[in-house]
Amino acid sequence: MKDSKQQERRRELVERAIACFCEKGIGATAMADIAKASGYGEATLYRYFSNKENLIMECGIHFWKMAGEEYEALAGEEAYRKKRGLEQVEALLLLTQEIFENHRSMFQFLLELDGYLAAHQVGSGLLYEYEAQVDRAKPLLCEAIEKGKRDGTIQCAADTQEIYYTLTHTVLSLLQKMAGFGELLSGDSLVDERRRMQLLRRLLLAGLREKTDREV
Repeated sequence: MKDSKQQERRRELVERAIACFCEKGIGATAMADIAKASGYGEATLYRYFSNKENLIMECGIHFWKMAGEEYEALAGEEAYRKKRGLEQVEALLLLTQEIFENHRSMFQFLLELDGYLAAHQVGSGLLYEYEAQVDRAKPLLCEAIEKGKRDGTIQCAADTQEIYYTLTHTVLSLLQKMAGFGELLSGDSLVDERRRMQLLRRLLLAGLREKTDREV
């Protein structure tokens, strides 16, 4: 019972920290701000997370774990398993769009987190755990790509991992830009966000259908 209460409190503190980071940004948010917003003392916050860096990473891990569970739930559905490979890829991309629409502010946080990781030397243990959660859906997407190669719906001859990282980095970059920067330039408002996501998905799927050499 004690462990479950501690886990619940830890989760509560992480979710409150996420809300603070999304509202004020990573740099502008102090541990004192999170403690105040959570209703607990600073000492309690530091008892669960020894420093701000650990808490920042826990927030990223928490989000990707949640997203991973959604991907895994989709992959467990009978309708998904019956789809052809390219259709499974499309289903995973559509779910990514849904996650973005439901958790838009988190993608702004992830953009800031990328900058934080580039500027700070994060402990290898936390970085390893974070990367593991980021790649939690990797087996599902790679399986869909391999299935598509077998059933002929995916003609792209590139290596499966090349396709995986190109797809995920391209989609994530667009989502982070839309969440983090919005409409900076006049041209940013010319295409509706949902339309942009739709067009990108169609372009990526069309590229997978095309029979291409490994080197282009």
